[in-house]
Amino acid sequence: MSIALRFLGGAREIGRSCIELEMRNGRMLLDSGINLGSGDRNPIEPSGKVDALLLTHAHLDHSGHSPEIVRSHDCPIFSLPPTKDLSELLLLDLLSLTPKDERTFSHEDVMYLRKKEKLVSYGIPFSFRNAEITFFDAGHVLGSAMIYIKLDGKRLLYTGDINLTNTRTVRGAQLDLPEVDYLIIESTYGGNSDVHPSRKKVERKFVMDIEKVIESGGKVLVPVFALGRAQEVLLTLIDHMDSGVLQKVPIFVDGMIREVNKIYTIHWFWLRPELRNKIRALRKSPFDHPYVDEVRDRREIADINEPYIVITTSGMMQGGPVLDYLKHIGTDRRNLIYLTGYQVKGTLGREILDGKRDITLPRTGEMVHIEADVKFADFSAHADQVNLLRFISSIKGLKEVFLVHGEEEKMIDLEKKIEEKGIAVYKPSLGELVKL
Repeated sequence: MSIALRFLGGAREIGRSCIELEMRNGRMLLDSGINLGSGDRNPIEPSGKVDALLLTHAHLDHSGHSPEIVRSHDCPIFSLPPTKDLSELLLLDLLSLTPKDERTFSHEDVMYLRKKEKLVSYGIPFSFRNAEITFFDAGHVLGSAMIYIKLDGKRLLYTGDINLTNTRTVRGAQLDLPEVDYLIIESTYGGNSDVHPSRKKVERKFVMDIEKVIESGGKVLVPVFALGRAQEVLLTLIDHMDSGVLQKVPIFVDGMIREVNKIYTIHWFWLRPELRNKIRALRKSPFDHPYVDEVRDRREIADINEPYIVITTSGMMQGGPVLDYLKHIGTDRRNLIYLTGYQVKGTLGREILDGKRDITLPRTGEMVHIEADVKFADFSAHADQVNLLRFISSIKGLKEVFLVHGEEEKMIDLEKKIEEKGIAVYKPSLGELVKL
């Protein structure tokens, strides 16, 4: 029997990443995420018994469906140690924010994952059935990985989400990889117009824009993804306050960001060397700072008249504390809403970024008119088109590329550029089976 790939999610779309790898003696899933925007929430069901789930990282669009998969198939789940702790935290938070009648898994399902977890490390191969599997650093967030599989003489690499440039918290993706026959690669920023500015330029503009608002007496709302983006934003603000570039005003952290920060500190070994050394030298979390405070009562924050910054979830404004802050920060023209991450089509964040100002809040249906200024900072932890092509060019022995995790028009741009390199490329459709 030949090896086959079945694309259960993330095919010509962003969200619910899930790829079924069919082997001669079973099947594995590469990620099992949910859709955070509009449309179907869960991936297509696997074609048969799942023998293992391999997670690239903890973001819910890659891990959010894992409790149902493990409950239904009682299979082991392989990931890096930080991914284990972070995914559990994100899953429990998702559960708490989901109305009881809409929940598809329980607290017990999340706890059961602990019994099925198999921890792996970067660069150390392990065997499962007739496959040899190795996780390599993807440079996306803490514990993120690319999955390399040698199976029946074929070599596959699934990137998950990758970033080639160093950030404040993690190093860029590993490039010295073994030879690969078939590459499954994300294409979030694969469009011709997708060019990330340098992180230094992004941070400089971000801080200067915030400084102007603070000087004029305004407040700043920064919706973030609790995992990855929140830590980058926090360290940027702390660094610029300490250097005197940014005025020292309160930074209020809301949502589960503080809990994620704790996991980052616990798993300091997996951070980039510069941050590791800082933690070891100071013997404290890099996110602890006199001007950073955890929100205990949002009503008290709303009553403060002086300038301040709020960093809160969720990054796409689909739920969480950010909806409360929109009602008093978003409705004042002196203030600023600073989006810092990719806004999937169908989310409130995408609507606001595209210019909509009369909005309807998710869940409650409450109408809010946005008066605050809206800006976007490209703190992306995904490779842009140039770096995606650079990554593809670095791989030896490549026969074919499969594009996933992207909007179709961006995939088309990237497809043309890859074909110019003389490499076969394919954009699988949702539910499609491809034999290798």
